[in-house]
Amino acid sequence: MTHGAFEPLLGVDRYTDAGRLRADDLAVRSYAAELLARAAQRIGEAVVDYQRSILPPSTREQPFPPAELKLPMDVGRRCQQRYTAVADRLRNAPFPPDPKKAWKRLRGPGAAQLLELDQVLHRQAELAAGVIEGVSAPSLSELPVREAESALADLTRTLDERLSYLSGL
Repeated sequence: MTHGAFEPLLGVDRYTDAGRLRADDLAVRSYAAELLARAAQRIGEAVVDYQRSILPPSTREQPFPPAELKLPMDVGRRCQQRYTAVADRLRNAPFPPDPKKAWKRLRGPGAAQLLELDQVLHRQAELAAGVIEGVSAPSLSELPVREAESALADLTRTLDERLSYLSGL
């Protein structure tokens, strides 16, 4: 009698297989996005601490900090923006318009393939977040930008593969 009655309140119909598929999809993507968002926040905090503790205060004679001192801060901000962009893309990724049809096609080997893609997505999100685990103001100049970009690129490829798999259903 109440089948689907709470869907507008929950945002997901958890009473059907298709609704649970949608809920699982949201959980997978939100977990990975949260890891990346926390990593971006950590970089942002390191940039602010760097600006507060390492950059010299402005004076009339030198109103702007030297470019070589400001470079790690700029690199950190760009890296933070990349992490935030990938986290936003994970959160806002589309789901197949008809989850009932998608669920029917996902039974059996299709579900195993999706599970494998989800596990890879989680591992890559954890790796991308782990790349910048120990970032702080003093170590901002040694930020592993190339490794972070590589980890984010791998994660983006997996997300694209996952989205094309789901849209092909």
